[in-house]
Amino acid sequence: MNLDRASTFKLEFKRFFPVQHVSKKKNGYDFFIATDESVIYKKNNLSNPHLSELINGEENLGHFSNILDGIVLPVELRDHVCRGYDLEIDGSYKSEFLHGYRLDLIKRHEIDPNTYSLILSECHVLLGKIISANSNKTLTGDWALHNLVYSLKYKRIINVDLEGFLFYDPLPEWANIEIIQGWFSSIIQGN
Repeated sequence: MNLDRASTFKLEFKRFFPVQHVSKKKNGYDFFIATDESVIYKKNNLSNPHLSELINGEENLGHFSNILDGIVLPVELRDHVCRGYDLEIDGSYKSEFLHGYRLDLIKRHEIDPNTYSLILSECHVLLGKIISANSNKTLTGDWALHNLVYSLKYKRIINVDLEGFLFYDPLPEWANIEIIQGWFSSIIQGN
């Protein structure tokens, strides 16, 4: 998941409105997508004071930078988390825009059987790695289905919610390993 970061300075961005998840009340970021759809810019809209607290100070901002780089993520999950760059002091950042299918919206799409089979297979792969990270007591982040995209380019499921690794360390009870397994089961079993 590498981009030529120097080329992102030349890009033009337009406002992007992803489909809102039904249980999500607000989003601390406004989204902008490059006109060539290669980069997404997540601009902190300052509506979430908790984000400001989590990145306040050089050390905390450095920790978020390490999350964006993937340095602090469990090894088994690094290929399943997007990378961010161009971190701004307010927590805004850029990452590669992934074309594919958001797992919570998978039933809204007519997907060819081969791709759908790959998605189900990758659900098993990722869930196994999440369980492993949980067993190793290294699992953090927001693994809700609306944060997971099956990337057509990379042929795997990728978590696109980097700030979730700040907010959910450790995992909250409402998103513990049993809940995560249930979310994946709803996809795997087609419920």
